[in-house]
Amino acid sequence: MCAVAVTNAAVAKEKNSARRNELMQLLFKHIDGKTIGADYLSAYRKKDENSMIRAIAAYYRNRPASSYLTTKMQNQSYSGETAERAVNNDFTVINIPWKFEGGVNWIFNPTWKKKPVNNEWLWQLGRMYFWHDMMRCYLKSGSDRYSKAFAGQMVSWIYQADKKTALSGPYSHNTWRTIEAGIRLLYSWPAAFEVFRKSPSVSDEALCLMLGSMYEQAEFLRYNHRKRSNWLLMEMAGVYTFASQFPEFKDAQKFRLYSAKVFSKAFCSQMMPDGMHDELSPDYLLVSLRCAKNFIDQAQISGRMNELPPELPAAFENGYDSFIALATPGLTAPRTNDCYTMHLPGIMKTALENFPNREEFKWVASMRKEGKAPVDKTTASRFLPYAGFIAMRSSWDKDALYCCFDVGPLGAGHWHYDKLNINIYKGCEELIYDDGGGQYEFSVYRWYGRSSADHNTVLVDGLIQMRDLPKKVTKPIDANFVTNEKFDYAKSSYTDTFGFMKFDGTDGDVIPLSKPATHTREVRFCKPEFFCVVDTLRSADGKAHDYELRFHLNTVKTRKVRRYPGAVLSDYPGNEYDILIVPLFPEKLETATASGRHKPLMAGWFIGRNDLIRHKATTVMMTAKQQKNFRFATLLIPVRKGGTLPEIKAAGKNKFNVTVNGKLFELDLTKLNQ
Repeated sequence: MCAVAVTNAAVAKEKNSARRNELMQLLFKHIDGKTIGADYLSAYRKKDENSMIRAIAAYYRNRPASSYLTTKMQNQSYSGETAERAVNNDFTVINIPWKFEGGVNWIFNPTWKKKPVNNEWLWQLGRMYFWHDMMRCYLKSGSDRYSKAFAGQMVSWIYQADKKTALSGPYSHNTWRTIEAGIRLLYSWPAAFEVFRKSPSVSDEALCLMLGSMYEQAEFLRYNHRKRSNWLLMEMAGVYTFASQFPEFKDAQKFRLYSAKVFSKAFCSQMMPDGMHDELSPDYLLVSLRCAKNFIDQAQISGRMNELPPELPAAFENGYDSFIALATPGLTAPRTNDCYTMHLPGIMKTALENFPNREEFKWVASMRKEGKAPVDKTTASRFLPYAGFIAMRSSWDKDALYCCFDVGPLGAGHWHYDKLNINIYKGCEELIYDDGGGQYEFSVYRWYGRSSADHNTVLVDGLIQMRDLPKKVTKPIDANFVTNEKFDYAKSSYTDTFGFMKFDGTDGDVIPLSKPATHTREVRFCKPEFFCVVDTLRSADGKAHDYELRFHLNTVKTRKVRRYPGAVLSDYPGNEYDILIVPLFPEKLETATASGRHKPLMAGWFIGRNDLIRHKATTVMMTAKQQKNFRFATLLIPVRKGGTLPEIKAAGKNKFNVTVNGKLFELDLTKLNQ
């Protein structure tokens, strides 16, 4: 071995020894010796550190099982394959696999080598989600392979990711981001401690190091948490979980009371009156609800509900109601802002643990087999007036036609530049998509996925929406919403600035903002067959502009339909339905499609997130060039594969007769709300 290697090994050993002593002293200082027992107190008086460690480990090895952690763990699915890979230090994080040779390097990120850079890889590796899979396999098999691998990974993280180094280094290397610390304490670390505490492969010293580290993380969050955002919710949920599951620490009650107070205030502030979380993403709505459930469940089990503010349970229940209000026919949530595909039956099954008498929750959880469908107020359509989402649906049936129309603010976080966006489902099939915006990487795809260029709305002179406000509203939005048995109608406008983002995310990425035009969108749902979308563009600067209307289809196969000038029909392989896109005023339009295009402006990409990887798709572009004012009127009609195409005939100025599936609809574009 060369001298440099010997020196490095000696330095690492000395550093690890110092870190070990630091955590042990922290543990001895803050654990309640009276609770641990007489053997510990005797050793403490003698300053017999080894005996103190043995006494603490013995106490926790023999402590009764945690019903909260056991139940939570058993209710989650797991993967044996993921567990086997994790034992061998082989992980997939944000869809990117990497195998470590010779032990996990917790401060390494493979995307630094293989672009695009995504710092989330390192950060999310440190959430240790894969420990859950290892826990379940350990309980099933009893094999110490899992507990031995866990102990090695846990101790190596403690030594590599010490707080001082993490906080003083580059942010991209920060293993102590408060969100990760919160997530670790919220589940993976307490649960792993519970499962592996009795394994002979986990030494007494390893158990005590883990206890000391968890206390250190909880104390860090108590004094360094965010002031708002979903991070704060996870941070406080982590502190509360640690303090609830490890009441033997002197600060446990103080930590519980503090985290419950801060969490409840933040949660009730972030949850809007219509039940949606203020980041306007079903993904982060679920994150918030899981954090609230964490508080309520642990407080109920331990008999500490009096420690929680009384307003928390009602806000908690209201959040689940918003999931149902926006549910697609396939019982998923539409992907709004940063979001992956949320499957509601599993979410509602969890909700039933707290609200067992809610018939709508049973109905969704059982995939319509039990319980009762939501009670129709006027119709099955719903409007969340603070979130600004309108769910137009023909019924609650599994083959219903559905459109989500976004008339709301940006969102408090994770926002997209996408006001007036729509996405359409027929049954379980998404015919016009909102893809969810992709991973949090530094790439052209991420910036495109957040932009209005990747949404179903209008660009002006190739410029995208670029507004900063409002991120949240405090009064209900007026969207002129009408719903009845015959039709739904809504109307809203975008009057803010347009600009252009360089999709490479470099400095100076926004050109000077301007207000070249205003965009007003009207959506009429001609029940139960199709949608009519009218987009009115008006010049705001007195100049002529190019207006480009975009629709996004998750297929690379489309075809023109000769009988309708400028129309495009999708060809979804394996689908029961396609979508027919028909411009009613095609004379001044140029219709084109693009798949996998980067220049002059990106088009034809599905920017997948978590459950879906990025892939080529189709963007339909209808462009009216050099017009001061212009009106697009577009029919969006689901067509069954091999079925009869609709009949569309002009019936006078602004009037059309549309026959779909044998039903005649008389459209007057000047009276869409009547």
